[in-house]
Formats: sequence, C-alpha cells, structure tokens
Amino acid sequence: MLKKVVKKILFYIYCLKLLNWKNIIRKYKSSSNNIIVLWLGAPTDVQKYFLSASFENDMALLNAVVAQYDDYRISIGGRNLNKLKNKAIYVNLSNLFSSIFPGSYTESLHTFYKNHQENGHNIIPSYNDMLFWENKLYMHQKFEELDISHPKTIIIGKSQTAPEVCPLPFPVLFKPAHASGSTGIVKIENQEQYQNKVNTSINNDYLIQEWIDMKRDLRLIYIGDELVLHYWRINQTDTWKPTSTGHGSKVDFCYLPEHWMDFLYQEYKKLGIHTGAFDVTWQNDDLTTRPLILEVSPSYMPNPAPSDEFLYRSYNEYKYSIKGELPYYKKYIDLVFSLKSKFLKTYE
Repeated sequence: MLKKVVKKILFYIYCLKLLNWKNIIRKYKSSSNNIIVLWLGAPTDVQKYFLSASFENDMALLNAVVAQYDDYRISIGGRNLNKLKNKAIYVNLSNLFSSIFPGSYTESLHTFYKNHQENGHNIIPSYNDMLFWENKLYMHQKFEELDISHPKTIIIGKSQTAPEVCPLPFPVLFKPAHASGSTGIVKIENQEQYQNKVNTSINNDYLIQEWIDMKRDLRLIYIGDELVLHYWRINQTDTWKPTSTGHGSKVDFCYLPEHWMDFLYQEYKKLGIHTGAFDVTWQNDDLTTRPLILEVSPSYMPNPAPSDEFLYRSYNEYKYSIKGELPYYKKYIDLVFSLKSKFLKTYE
C-alpha cells in the first residue's frame, strides 16, 4: 500500500507540472459551451478518486481540452449539468458514476448519458464508445452481431437461469459482466466447480467462455485510424492465470504479427468506436491460426515501454520504479496525456 501511495503522489506532482497553467487561466470562461467534468461525484469517494487512475485521466482531459479549444469551464462533480442545455460535456469513464446516480456504476453511467442527451448535450466520449466500457454482455452481443472473431461465449443475464450442465466443454472461464483488469475471472475445471460458481452468482450478469490455451495476449490500442500502441503480455509461469500486468506478466513491445494487422484493424472498424484497447490471442499461441479478440475497452491504462534494466523482469516491478532519467511514473503520465490529446482530436 505504501508503494502505491508513493507512486500516486509522484503521478500527482508530475501531472501538475505538465499542465499548461497559463492557458488554463487564460482560457477559462464561465459561460463556455465546453464543460469538463472533473472529480465525478465530488466530494465523495475521495480514496477511490485519488488512488485509482481517475486523477491522472482528469488532468490529461483538462490539458487536452484547454489545448484544443478557445475556452472552457469546469464542473466539479458533474451534479448540476441538468440545468444546462446544448453543451459539449467532456468526461472520463469511471466507476465514480455511482456517486451521482443510484444503481451500479454501469447503470449510473447509462443514466448520466440518457439524462444529458435529453438536454441536447454532446457527451465525449460518445454514447457508442461508452456502451463497450466494462460491459461484457453488450460487447459479446456486438461481437456476435458483427461477426467479430472471438472465443465461444455464453451470456447469462441476471434474469436468466443458468444451464444445469455447463454449455461448453471444460475447462471454461467464468467472467463477471461488469469488471476490468481481470477482476473476478475464474477457470472452471469440472461440473462441480461450475455448479458452485453459478449458484453463488444468482442475480448477477456473467459469461461462460471457451478456455483458450495461451500464455500471452497482444494489446492493441487504436485511436481514430491509428494504431498508437501495442505490446504482448506474457505469463512466465506454467500455471494459467490472466495476463494483466498485475499478475506478474512480462511485457514485450517488439514483435507485431504484420500478417494479421489488416484483419485486426478491420475488426476494430466494425465497432464504429473512436478508440479501443483490444486484447487479442491465438489458440495454443499459434500465430498461423485465426486471432481471437478477448475484449475491447474504450477506456484503458496504457503501458509505456520499460527502461533497459527492466526488459527481462516482471513489468509489475517496473511500475514501482522511481529512479532513472525516465522512470515509470513519468513515461506513464506522458503517455496518458499524449493519448488523451489524440483521442480528443477524433471528435474535431
């Protein structure tokens, strides 16, 4: 916990140094049609806001809007926007939406968009982008509808009764419908484990998904028509586990399977979103087989390339490095600011 707090403090300091304070002051206009929502739900959820990625994403959004437009104003918390009409509202997708509307944060997010669209507001990111955020039910429904290459997936809505017998051959993956960072993903090996899991998941949305024998996946981040970042996340153990860097994966920024890049770009374009982080894998890590898209998200935490001393170590170790000319916290914040600026330009 201490390491996380120290890292966050370094994030805050470096974010504040990167902001163009001269333009922030000069361009502020209380009647501006460009409204930036900062600290959604303030002043509640203080710990959640400052210990998650919310603060750095908000500072990157502020910096990008100020750079792109002649004037702007700020709404702290985003609670009083219903009194306004026909404005451009810039906000970061986060689980803090539950602070201002009842229900889960995904339900709250839908309420936010519905209310403000009825008032004629143009919300950025777009409604279509938002629908893919931490909503695996919607995502896999669109994958099926648009014929996106993905593992076989059975959707179980909270109003449905799960099949008594697992509908896919074991092993399978159990995935909560509304989660990120591999939270809640469980490998199920047999019928008993399956039954126990579905019995404890009544009244929740979840997925039962074909298990892919893989040790690595490829993260591709697109903004507009550009592939802005790619890297492999590699499980270095013999035991299956999610490849997110929080589980100790190594990250490789070098190789790109060029023979699949046009195919994957076309899959991305089918979705009609402004940006997306795609997690792509291959059965048995065989790049001659058809790629499978595991997930896509319009909001993401990008990983910068590590310094040389961390090339062959767990990426999680690099995340907590604070020494050197360009330690993790500087490269990460630089990347977040750069990508947010690119993203905003797709709405010009």
